Amino acid sequence: MSRFKYFLIAVFAFGLFIASPKAVTCSYDKRAELNSEASNITANYEVVTIEADYNEHGYQGDPSLLESEEPITIEVLQVNILNLTENFYAEVTNSFDETTTTYNYSDTDNGNISIIWENTLELTTYTIEIYSSDITGCEGNLIRTLRVSLPRFNRYSDYGICNQIPDYYMCQRYVTYAPVDFAEFSNSVLEEVERVEQEEQEESRELSWYESIWKFIVDNKVPIIIGAVSIVVIGGVVAIVIVRKRRRDEI
Repeated sequence: MSRFKYFLIAVFAFGLFIASPKAVTCSYDKRAELNSEASNITANYEVVTIEADYNEHGYQGDPSLLESEEPITIEVLQVNILNLTENFYAEVTNSFDETTTTYNYSDTDNGNISIIWENTLELTTYTIEIYSSDITGCEGNLIRTLRVSLPRFNRYSDYGICNQIPDYYMCQRYVTYAPVDFAEFSNSVLEEVERVEQEEQEESRELSWYESIWKFIVDNKVPIIIGAVSIVVIGGVVAIVIVRKRRRDEI
């Protein structure tokens, strides 16, 4: 092999060394340590109420209220990322519009991040990628991925018919299924109401039967008691007679 080839191999190896500092500085033990620490980072969501400006949110009610200094309150979803430390930063992507935002520890409130989602009529998923920061020696290594799927507000949940079946999935306030038109909602809900009413009627008939039996017992308790006592007495007498007969036969 010529000296020139040796030179090319050396240059190539040196280039790999320079291009991959993470492979050199980020040891297996360090990565294991970061994995353990990152396991404490969690994410969830909750429904919260915030104050908002009338004009900003396209208020369509009483125009006179637009002149009021009092803010309106709206219900939104809040994504919470908890326990981020200085060893990590988070890249958060919203699947609805594919926007990605990077959060460093300096952007947090003692390691906690709150992200407000106001477009509650739409389903979306937040993908949260946790990377090691530059102070770890493993900068840019993807350590953990979290996902938070948000439900959407169900505008049909405020319809009066849903008061009869509040637990039915078509009537819940926040849902995870795709939007449906009113015809589909109406047909499904009416079928569920009919089913519930039939069950209630059947339960009512069963209850009426038990109530009728109990009423019969109460109304006829004296004859029933006398009859029961008579059966017990007669049974006892018969048993005594049988025992005595067996004894005589044995003698």
